[in-house]
Amino acid sequence: MVLTRIDWVRDHCHLLRAISTEFGRTRPFQGLTIGTGIHLEAKTVALILTLRDGGARLVCTGNLNTTQPDAVERLRAEGVTVIGGPTKDPERRGSYLDEVLTARPDLILDNGGDLFTRYLDRPYQGLLGGTEETTSGRMRLEPLRERLRRPILVVNDSPIKQFAENDHAVGQSSLESFLRLTNRTTNGEQVTVFGYGACGRGVAANFRGAYARVSVVEVDPVTRLRAHLDGLSTPPRDVAVAEADVIITVTGPVPRAIDTAIATSYLDRKYPHPRGLRPANPRNLQGYRSNPRVS
Repeated sequence: MVLTRIDWVRDHCHLLRAISTEFGRTRPFQGLTIGTGIHLEAKTVALILTLRDGGARLVCTGNLNTTQPDAVERLRAEGVTVIGGPTKDPERRGSYLDEVLTARPDLILDNGGDLFTRYLDRPYQGLLGGTEETTSGRMRLEPLRERLRRPILVVNDSPIKQFAENDHAVGQSSLESFLRLTNRTTNGEQVTVFGYGACGRGVAANFRGAYARVSVVEVDPVTRLRAHLDGLSTPPRDVAVAEADVIITVTGPVPRAIDTAIATSYLDRKYPHPRGLRPANPRNLQGYRSNPRVS
């Protein structure tokens, strides 16, 4: 028997394995339908199958750009209903989310608030509540609290999630992805990190541990002082951008929150053109919104 990556993850998610065993006895979700709009990859396969072991009927779809075909194939082989597959098309993914909601799930597992906001467009009887994975999703749903009027557990508010994933895993994944995608080393590179929250701290620490020179741009003076006392340089934004070889934004609340001024300043330095001209839309900057937290 060939051990797949999904098998390996399930074997090493010890807490989920223990919960799955308990759920097999207690069946807490018996008779309930759970709809998900989360990333579909090896770890979430383990989560979804654990909920299934608790008696739930699962109706799932993935997120933009992250749905992994082997995860979809495995879930379908296990009898889980999966809507659609990998896509980079927001409209197509929207249709997948709508199809999940046609199953009238009792509980929703959301990522970014997409399922809950679509539920408000076409509400139905029986929704009990659910979970939202991210802080940005919480901020999106917060103004809708009076309309939703249901308990929604924000996973990112968990203290364990804060230090285990945000402080450590996000930074490690960012560094690993940079190395893999660029085929470059970080030794001696000037890396500028925008934002010094939990995720920003992890990103800065991991790149510094990989022998990069790291600076931090942070609008909050207390948090900026923390970065300084952590031994990182905290120059003004324009100076940080002018010196950067790599810029990483870890500012959180605003989707695609790249400040156009940051990007254009960086491109001016990296790709100078006569009379200040730059290639039209070199990084598809049109449509990106400025982040009010970055000053």
